[in-house]
Amino acid sequence: MESPGWYRARGFIIAMIYVAGFVLGPWLAQPFGLEHIPTAVWIGLRFGNQGPLWMLAFATLCMFACFGLRAWGSAYLSASVVWNPDASTDALLVDGPFRYVRNPLYLGNLFMALGFALVATPPGAAIIVVGNAFFVAKLARHEAGAMHARFGRLYEAYARVVPSLVPRLTPAHVAGSVSGTPWISQGLRTEIFAGLAAFAMAIVFIMGPRAIPAFYGMLIVGWIMQSVQTRALSA
Repeated sequence: MESPGWYRARGFIIAMIYVAGFVLGPWLAQPFGLEHIPTAVWIGLRFGNQGPLWMLAFATLCMFACFGLRAWGSAYLSASVVWNPDASTDALLVDGPFRYVRNPLYLGNLFMALGFALVATPPGAAIIVVGNAFFVAKLARHEAGAMHARFGRLYEAYARVVPSLVPRLTPAHVAGSVSGTPWISQGLRTEIFAGLAAFAMAIVFIMGPRAIPAFYGMLIVGWIMQSVQTRALSA
């Protein structure tokens, strides 16, 4: 089943949410004198001089949580599924992270949004978090509808016991679903951008503002490598 245009352009739309946050954020922050203040600093100073450092540590943890979740989920899926323009309904996989949450990759996206938001200005952070939350929910609903149309009651049974974006604490078992074998190297290669973004954030945490050029450089390299790997793995 072919997905609508907005779903097929999901990568571009998510990228534009971040662009809007980082480009429009400083402009919207000017009336408040916050155009040069990252959200990590703005929030962190309320908790003392070490507050910004702790907020940046939290941002780094969010980025690694994103990478871990997405790589774990991608290890059970082929790159052709992860980056398929259309919602894939070939099988109802209930294994690995999919036993705890139906959309581990989108949950990873939300962690990434939190991480990046903390290095944007406060208005930019709001754009990034709200925009990603809204769009991820829309993506998850579309995929749920496609899976329900394909698997009917089997998917209903799965949806009853496994939440969409808030993980359950124990692994679920759904009779009639498919299990899989994780391919760790594929998971890591499929999520190379998330991995480099996490390490870039860690460098900023360790080295401070002087690492910002390296931060953006690693993001650009990661985006290019992700594009190359996606084409190679999807072939």
